Amino acid sequence: MKKTLFIILGMLLSTQLGYSQETAKVYFMRTTGFQGSAQGFTAFIDGELTCKLNNKRYSVHEIAPGTHLFSVQFAGKKSKEKAAKEQITISVEAGKTYYIQMLFQTGILVNNLYCQEVTENSANTILPNLQEDTKCL
Repeated sequence: MKKTLFIILGMLLSTQLGYSQETAKVYFMRTTGFQGSAQGFTAFIDGELTCKLNNKRYSVHEIAPGTHLFSVQFAGKKSKEKAAKEQITISVEAGKTYYIQMLFQTGILVNNLYCQEVTENSANTILPNLQEDTKCL
């Protein structure tokens, strides 16, 4: 009887542990200087509106492990699926932190806005110059 109880208890615990999933952290960082500072940059994770960041701000988001698509654009509540230049794909692992910088590039005819993953060392030099935006939607 005790052995059966321990087996059932063990199965229940292993099932529960299988369902509890740790998350990863993603930082969106906007460091834009004077150019492009008048308008918020809109960030998306897997096509879902995540945040709208103004100049010299960052936001932190918890996401599930797996492969995710990150994108940024000038405006809108829906992600532009055709804008492949602004999108990056990152395979996210539980318990890790990822840093995505929103970059604005001025062109002759067209301005470009895109995401770039940066290392933790690079992020550590950028973040002290930014303010966290906890209400970026």
